[in-house]
Amino acid sequence: MNQKEFLKRVRETVEDYIAGEEGYSDDVQLEINTTDWSMDIADPENDLPNCDYYPIMDLVKMSVDEPGKWMPDEEAIESIAAEYVFTND
Repeated sequence: MNQKEFLKRVRETVEDYIAGEEGYSDDVQLEINTTDWSMDIADPENDLPNCDYYPIMDLVKMSVDEPGKWMPDEEAIESIAAEYVFTND
C-alpha cells in the first residue's frame, strides 16, 4: 500500500464515523490491521494482535464553514501515516 491510498482509507473510515456518529460512543477507535491494511471503527475494548488503534475523536475537528459539524482532521490523519513506512507502488 502506498501513502496516498492509506490516507484515503483513513479519511473514508473517519467520514463513515462522522456520518453515523450517533451510533458510536465517544471513545471508539480507528482500527488498522497492519497485516492486510484493512481499517474499521472499533470498540475501545478491542486489542487484536497485528492491529493499531487510534481514538476517532483525535481524527476529527469542527468545521469552520458549518459550525456544529465534524470533518476529518487532515493534519491528525497525516500524523498517523507518518508512523508507517510505505512503498512507492
